[in-house]
Amino acid sequence: MASRHYQKVQGRLSRPEFDAKVRAKITEWGGLLDQDAASLLVLEEMGVDVAEWTPVGKLEENAEVSIRGEVVAVTPVREFTRQDGTKGRVANVTVKDASGTCRVVLWDDDVGLLAEGRLKVGGVLRCLDCFVRRTNFGLEVGRGKFGALLPG
Repeated sequence: MASRHYQKVQGRLSRPEFDAKVRAKITEWGGLLDQDAASLLVLEEMGVDVAEWTPVGKLEENAEVSIRGEVVAVTPVREFTRQDGTKGRVANVTVKDASGTCRVVLWDDDVGLLAEGRLKVGGVLRCLDCFVRRTNFGLEVGRGKFGALLPG
């Protein structure tokens, strides 16, 4: 696997240099990463896009997807109280790519991306391994338990 990943950067550094970066990444993570995962992190650090992006226009209900698009709208943050009494926050952003637009829901900690100014209209949002569900507003993408929302 690491050799497949190295092919994406072979013009930028030697194989021994790439392997050293992979070993360093494994050490940095305390041995929790295998070579494949560490290689992907090295590629990301080098600015190489490693995700397989689903076009927004091809989203399907109940699918796990990775999408990338420009933020074209942001709703105000709403605060609410859950049934168990804890406080929560929610906001929605509209993301578009060349194939269409969709709504992405931000819950609790992810709302902080807006408050910190890291996510705003005109910026780019990457949704990795997120879940698609149907709502009254159409298809909606949410981070879910194992996904990630990354600005930029």
